[in-house]
Amino acid sequence: MVVDSRLSTRVAIAAAFAAVFALAFWPTFIWMAERFDAHDSFYSHGWLVPLASGWLLWQRRERLRSCRIRSSAWGLALLVPSLIAHLGASWLKIGFVSGLAMIGVITGLVWAWWGREVLKTLRFPLLFLLFMVPLPGVLLIAASFNMKLMAASLATMLLDLIGIPAQQAGSSISVPGVTVIVDDTCSGLRSLISLVALSVVWTSFMGKGTKTWKKLTVVASSIPIALAANMVRIMTLVLVAAIYGAKAADGFIHYGSGLVVFGVALVCLAWVSRTLTRGQDGAA
Repeated sequence: MVVDSRLSTRVAIAAAFAAVFALAFWPTFIWMAERFDAHDSFYSHGWLVPLASGWLLWQRRERLRSCRIRSSAWGLALLVPSLIAHLGASWLKIGFVSGLAMIGVITGLVWAWWGREVLKTLRFPLLFLLFMVPLPGVLLIAASFNMKLMAASLATMLLDLIGIPAQQAGSSISVPGVTVIVDDTCSGLRSLISLVALSVVWTSFMGKGTKTWKKLTVVASSIPIALAANMVRIMTLVLVAAIYGAKAADGFIHYGSGLVVFGVALVCLAWVSRTLTRGQDGAA
């Protein structure tokens, strides 16, 4: 009876915390959902981040069982400032800060309720939740704009190198008979964010004995891989438009090429991971 009473008390407390947490951060959830579902969203992968984080947590279930549970007041040092930041961000309607504060509150609760040892075990799944928080629109627009110009410039140079005369004007690429505009979809920012997030999850497949520098190398390699893959996509669309007309490069080919190129980027990421872990015990 005592055990049942303690269990019931813990369940009641957990349910109360969950209800208060959901109520406090409901506007933040709504803001993130709107960003995830927005047209041409840079964070359409956001719905998958909590699932991936849950899977990373499940991977650590055996380690969690062996952790010593000891509540720590130090967790309040993160919990309280995060709550204050959330209140201020909610009042000023700054969703990005509120999203970061939400993760700070979750981390602070884990630290305060279960202690430092559990926090250390769960730090990776908790930090991965950062990929769920959309960056401010101003930063995304600026990054997308600069990446469009860079992509158009590099694609023009590569087209010239393979013998196709091309000229750049802003984010437009002109080849004989047609002009292709590199829009936000082709800036590569969306695939870059998604591939970096995926590469972080990928490191969990690399085996327990994998050194940290190898995991960091996989994550770092996702950046040039994403940029190179996007460059191939742009050149392909320009060539299709030059041969079959501008309309041929729109619609299915425009969006389908993004999926194909992203798949190629995944293969490249797998190759880098496999190369680094070759001959290693427990390699994925």
